[in-house]
Amino acid sequence: MTDIEKSAKKALFGHSTDFLSHTLENARQEVEPRTTLLKDGSKAILHALGILEFIPATNNNSIKPTKLILSAGIHGNETAPIEFCNTLINEVLEDQYPIKVPTLFILGNPQAMVEGKRFIEHNLNRLFCGLHKSESYCNSIEGKRAALIEQYVDLFVNQGGKHSQDEYPVNHYDLHTAIRDSVFERFAIYPYVAGRETNPVQLQFLAFSDIEAFLFQTTPATTFSSHTAENYDAESFTVELGKVRPFGHNIDYKYRAITENLRLRLQGSWPQPRRPEHRVQCFIATHEIINTGKDFQLFIPEDVSNFREYPKGSLIWQDKEQSYRVKDQVEYIVFPNSKVGVGQRAGIMLRLVDMGQTPGQPSTPVLH
Repeated sequence: MTDIEKSAKKALFGHSTDFLSHTLENARQEVEPRTTLLKDGSKAILHALGILEFIPATNNNSIKPTKLILSAGIHGNETAPIEFCNTLINEVLEDQYPIKVPTLFILGNPQAMVEGKRFIEHNLNRLFCGLHKSESYCNSIEGKRAALIEQYVDLFVNQGGKHSQDEYPVNHYDLHTAIRDSVFERFAIYPYVAGRETNPVQLQFLAFSDIEAFLFQTTPATTFSSHTAENYDAESFTVELGKVRPFGHNIDYKYRAITENLRLRLQGSWPQPRRPEHRVQCFIATHEIINTGKDFQLFIPEDVSNFREYPKGSLIWQDKEQSYRVKDQVEYIVFPNSKVGVGQRAGIMLRLVDMGQTPGQPSTPVLH
């Protein structure tokens, strides 16, 4: 590493070796904003702990001008995307290639990352769309963190004037790994926005990144990807990339495709197919399971895999007043969790849909 490359990291992170180590070492404190210029004239800005922006010297990417948000560690123990985002950041700071796309990197929950936990007080990925302002969350670790993240997302999207999706679209990939096994190890969730059509170009990018299934939500949510989709017209996805593992124990080849494709995106290029055909299973949410608190019972084993199928007539949950059974065709479950608090989501039921063709040329229904 040259002195110039070392100085860029030193200017941003002081005595820490890189963005990730700086975030972990300062997880329980605020840090001062810092800015540095890179060799090609690009600017790197450490806005706050775990929030790093790159402003290219020139935005001459070969695809339509785009702003890119890459977030990881919204759940602190989901380490694989944290690590490969840190790798991409190191590559840019070490001048391995010039960055061509305005990009905001976010490591979501530093304290939970240090403790190897999903969260400290509350599930951060349920506190966006302003929910963090409520009395129940506003003074909590995750509530304050959600507010900070929303603040810098707004600054990033709207700098230079109010954002126009037509002029400067925003792509947001919120990168996760799962606490349970899954029939499809890598899948992407498309948040619900009333009247929005699915975007075949985005589905193509994710398919080329070895995503095996798409889940189209049909009700509003308060996740991070929902926040950017709803408030900034962003093409946003929650992207699940495999199983939770501790730092240093992730299997590199499982994340190679998306790492390589995001590297291309940072350079203003678009990935090519990795194989002749990319067929991806597509699911639409049919029912959101909510813990009603009225002697609520979820009849799903705690260790069941995501996308486990349930035949017609299967009893999924019940309480004192109502119940839910699978109706006229097979349904599938994701994210079952009987231990969530009252009023929180305890799972999502899905049905398989035929998108017509491969993700490069799908028939794209409007989600109502």
